[in-house]
Amino acid sequence: MLNCVETSQAKKTRGISVTYRAGDGDMWATCPDSCALKPTVTETSEIDREYEYAVRRAVPCKGQSFLYTHFPPDQWGESNSPGKTIFNYSADSLESAAHHTQMGIPSVAVVSVGYWKDKPSDKVTMVGDVQGVRCLNETIGIDCENCGNGKPLCARMDRNYFVVFTAHGAAKRAAGDPEAPGGCYAGGGNVALHWRRLSQRCDLPQETDAEGVTRFVATLPPHSILRHHIAGDLGVVPDAMK
Repeated sequence: MLNCVETSQAKKTRGISVTYRAGDGDMWATCPDSCALKPTVTETSEIDREYEYAVRRAVPCKGQSFLYTHFPPDQWGESNSPGKTIFNYSADSLESAAHHTQMGIPSVAVVSVGYWKDKPSDKVTMVGDVQGVRCLNETIGIDCENCGNGKPLCARMDRNYFVVFTAHGAAKRAAGDPEAPGGCYAGGGNVALHWRRLSQRCDLPQETDAEGVTRFVATLPPHSILRHHIAGDLGVVPDAMK
């Protein structure tokens, strides 16, 4: 199920369009079970191909669209290309993000709350020869709408750096500890409230998620910025959850 918001009121995404995606009765159902930040077990292991195809093409007229996914790139049905939604691989480590960046795959990674302490810079980090750029919202307060002078870093297909997010949210301590289960920022706070409410909807939609996102993007004004999946991912919802 999808919740599509034309104009987000959240601090970081204020002014842009966003979506949430969940399963019926389980807000985590679209997320791959391989995700290290997910605190619950799901049966999700495959990408919903109909939805993936639609979300790739769900770009506002003359606008930009991007998302983050924990499904590895070798499972994607197609690669990033101009004019389509940019998929960012949510890597499990800085090393993995750097590796995929060298392969030409836009990537992001999460670091612990105290990561930047005692670092030479609190804005960039290096993994070998690959640079990680800290989310500008964390350093200078830039939101997604104004990031990169209207061309968000995460919406850029050809970049030689990965984007770094510092663990945040109610479970931020777990997010920075690879040995601790959970840590997803969307597991608590206002994001979780919206996400859980979506999964518990009584009025189940009569359209597929692919149809829903296609219909939604057609209503957005030209030059809009759309961030898919404030919470949720590309996964096929297991039959038991439908």
